[in-house]
Amino acid sequence: MNTPILPTCPKCKQTDQVQKVTSIYGLNTKEWYETRSSTDADGHTHHYREKHEAHTQLGLRLKPPQQPTSPFHPGLWYGIGVFIVIFVCSMLFPLLLVPLSFIVPMLGLTTFLPEVSGVPTWVIPVVVIGGGTLCVSVVIIGLLVWAGVKVKQRFDRDLANYKSKKAIFERDDLPRWQRAKDRWDQLYFCMRDETVFIPSENKAVSVEHMEKYLYDPLFRN
Repeated sequence: MNTPILPTCPKCKQTDQVQKVTSIYGLNTKEWYETRSSTDADGHTHHYREKHEAHTQLGLRLKPPQQPTSPFHPGLWYGIGVFIVIFVCSMLFPLLLVPLSFIVPMLGLTTFLPEVSGVPTWVIPVVVIGGGTLCVSVVIIGLLVWAGVKVKQRFDRDLANYKSKKAIFERDDLPRWQRAKDRWDQLYFCMRDETVFIPSENKAVSVEHMEKYLYDPLFRN
């Protein structure tokens, strides 16, 4: 079997302590999954796998560039907020019917009273309580409409901000990380000098400057 020829370290001009960074990182990193269980409100049990990583000191120093996180779409949080508002309103709506519980007894008490100017006495409490309930309902509906308009305006701003960040992420951040990750895959590490290098560039840098070496084109010269 032919032994692969390792590249020469640009600093010490030797090959005996040179290894591929991806290989060193794999040997100094341990990954495993743990299965966890949770029970929801309906008593159903759900299982999910959780990934864990452990690194040696060298493994941490040679970690690949961290993938940037995509901007979070605001629709999910607004959807949760709308669900909560609807749920709360459905719980509070029966309270608007409470005044009706006072109408029936008052009707029973006022049937024995004489009519005033041709108007049955039971009409008065009905008008007062019913009118009050109607006014409160109109005010609540008006507040909900006003709040809905404000939330819609805020959502439009957040959505526009999300689209702007998403465009920057896809145009700049993600390709920049992909280029750095491709360079990381080409790296070699010299244990003698504790330097990293890409053979085709013939330049070695210390491990502490690895990230800058991967991302900054000016640093490679």
